[in-house]
Amino acid sequence: MAARKTGRLNDQWRERIKTSMLINRLQDHVKGAAELSPTQVTAALGLLRKTAPDLSVQTLDTTEDMAAALAGINVRFGSGPTGD
Repeated sequence: MAARKTGRLNDQWRERIKTSMLINRLQDHVKGAAELSPTQVTAALGLLRKTAPDLSVQTLDTTEDMAAALAGINVRFGSGPTGD
């Protein structure tokens, strides 16, 4: 019998929950609803860098994916913007 994958899914959800808790705590600090020391803020930001994706890297990947998709469209429908 194949092993169940529920353990991995639970680990992923635990990580997401921890990440969202860090984000909420930092947002509360910025709004003035929670008081954090500079050390706590630095630690929270360090943990976020390890758990949350870096959006600048994702933007670059998305741009490359879009360029590849547009190249595919040009090949399929013609090289000009009007389909010439």
